[in-house]
Amino acid sequence: MKKMIRPLAFAAALGVAGTLGTSLLSAEGRKPAAPPSPPAATPADPAKPAEAKPDAPMTPVKVTDARVETKTAVAAKPLSPTVKKGLEYLVKNQQEDGGWNQGGGWRTAVSGQGGRVEGANVEDPSDVGNTCFALLALFRAGNTPTEGEYKEPVAKGLKFILTRVEKADKDSLYVTDVRNTQLQSKIGPYVDTFLVNLVLAEMKGKAGSEEKRLTTALEKTMNKIVKHQTAEGGFANNGGWAPTLSVGIANKSFARAKQNGVVFDDKVLDRAFAQSGRAAAGTAAMPAAPADRVAIEGRSVTGPAIGPATKPSAGGVAPAAPGTKELALGGLPRGAAPAPAAFGAGGIGGGGLGGGDAGVRLYSLGQGAGNSQDVVNSLRIDGKKAQDVLKDAKASKEDKDKAEKKLGELRRAEKENEKVQENLAATVKNDQFVAGFGSNGGEEFLSFLNISEALLVKGGKDWQEWDTKMTTGLEKAQDKNGSWAGQHCITGKTFCTSAALLVLMADRTPFPVDVLKTSAAANEKKPDAPAPAPEKK
Repeated sequence: MKKMIRPLAFAAALGVAGTLGTSLLSAEGRKPAAPPSPPAATPADPAKPAEAKPDAPMTPVKVTDARVETKTAVAAKPLSPTVKKGLEYLVKNQQEDGGWNQGGGWRTAVSGQGGRVEGANVEDPSDVGNTCFALLALFRAGNTPTEGEYKEPVAKGLKFILTRVEKADKDSLYVTDVRNTQLQSKIGPYVDTFLVNLVLAEMKGKAGSEEKRLTTALEKTMNKIVKHQTAEGGFANNGGWAPTLSVGIANKSFARAKQNGVVFDDKVLDRAFAQSGRAAAGTAAMPAAPADRVAIEGRSVTGPAIGPATKPSAGGVAPAAPGTKELALGGLPRGAAPAPAAFGAGGIGGGGLGGGDAGVRLYSLGQGAGNSQDVVNSLRIDGKKAQDVLKDAKASKEDKDKAEKKLGELRRAEKENEKVQENLAATVKNDQFVAGFGSNGGEEFLSFLNISEALLVKGGKDWQEWDTKMTTGLEKAQDKNGSWAGQHCITGKTFCTSAALLVLMADRTPFPVDVLKTSAAANEKKPDAPAPAPEKK
């Protein structure tokens, strides 16, 4: 093994910053470990999701030319050699059709009998989900369809996803006919739609000659998602191992869309905020999915299934090479889940698979805290407008009453979000929490990104410590070819590489200027206080 894992005692001495690198070390130079089995095959065409039944007609989605002024929350670092190497890997592995595939790894079996298929002869076509995440990484690095070193790959990738959205029907929650991907199996069958909505919302206004197509596609995907959002803030039949993560992507896409001029019903964000609060508290439930006993990564848990239960591959998570100890972020042996006592709702573990987080608290708290901040960011946009109405001597009493109500809602949301963010800042210091499932798959990378974007808004010591921890570990974990790969569940190099790059470039995340001003003012007024105790193990 070219990259040796340091002994446990030494890793503990280094702290979490050291153990992160060891948890993500590549299989470069040795035979890659076989990823564990997915829970069960996603049917070739899963049941059509039940349409949400709102208590009142929803305001139609409208994409306007308006854009909120944005900037980064902190001074963005120059692109590091590690990031540049990762971006180069993505560009080199773009497919001829302009899309990106999984970059290797298993797929769920089409037969409906459960299990996975893998090997050199397994088809790995370009898909919307992986293409979107690769595009987002390239876009955050400063590349658009008209500017940047990689403008041509971005332009090709954008055309790929626009074509797929245009071919999709207008009613279902799908935007692709490609099935059985790792992303769909693990975090939900509609993840492609949520990801494309996020990317289109963020790229709006910078698509060059494709701007009109982008606007039309964004309105289509937004309408699809809004139509199928349930009153609880989820999506019917959005099964998988950890669907809380795909719901998180949908929620984040709402926030990005709002700041970039997409007008939609206020109930959408209300529901998203309620769902994020439950996820952050570890009490979220994913409704409208059948319950079953499902074998997950070598252990059985209760929760929503997407097909017949399957037997895990022998050994569950592949063992470390003889004579070495591969560690997860928190210093756990690779493949070892936190102690069963840790899996209670609100603790380091999650509420079990029934909570949509596969019993991994990293997933649900990261999603909940990230989306709680996302929604508050969006509400602050409305809050600024409400303040302007109150200052307008010509505004009617009715308009001023509405403005007062909007500001009251914002104050309540900010108070709830403050508690969530304080809990997150304390909990990420806990090594066992950051260890996630016990080794790192794409789910962990995505959770790290959610946490990064949440901590960024406040900035300060909590953000700096987290960013240093992530940067140190991810730089050590990069493969020689510039990629990152997962060790369980989502193992494909395209998603894992894109997610790792987005974590390393989290300081380039755009936030509304008024949001940052409000946050800065709040931090100045708030006296220093002892950090709250982290969630109990």
